[in-house]
This record gives sequence, C-alpha cells and structure tokens, in this order.
Amino acid sequence: MILGLNELFKKKKKKEMKYPIDAVITNLDVALKSDFSSTGHCASFVFIDERPAFPRVKKTLEQLKVNPDVHVVKHHYTWHEITKDTDLSCYEITKH
Repeated sequence: MILGLNELFKKKKKKEMKYPIDAVITNLDVALKSDFSSTGHCASFVFIDERPAFPRVKKTLEQLKVNPDVHVVKHHYTWHEITKDTDLSCYEITKH
C-alpha cells in the first residue's frame, strides 16, 4: 500500500454548526419617509428567510436605503416556522 493513501481517502468529519439555520416565513413592515410626501409611506414584504441571521431582511433594508429620496423611519419583522403542514404554494421558490 502506498504510504499516505489512508490519509488521502479518510472521510472527513462533518463540522457541526453551532447554531442551526431554519427557513422561516418572514413579514417585514417598513415605515418610509419621502422628500416628496409629507404623509409618509408604508411597505410590507412577505418572503422566506433564514433564521437566526435574517439575511434577506437585512438586504431588503439596505436596498431601500440606497435611494437618497427615501428614508427608512422604522421597521419591524415577525416570522413563522415552516413545518411539514405549511402551505408554500403562494410563494415563488427558486432553487439556486
């Protein structure tokens, strides 16, 4: 046997994640202020995100802040777990 083959084909142990990632249905409500409107605006977004980091919430808020004419006054989000009984037919799911 060639020296070192055992090491080469040895199965690597899977790294355990410290914090599990769960896909959740997220409701994001954002209060917006515009230079062109004195009354303000409200936007609601519903999408599937990952808990506990919520990267899509962060990305959406960053995209809203890019426009200099629109200001995010405040935001609030809630989430619901996805279980085997959750109906996801109203969501457009794209696999990457």
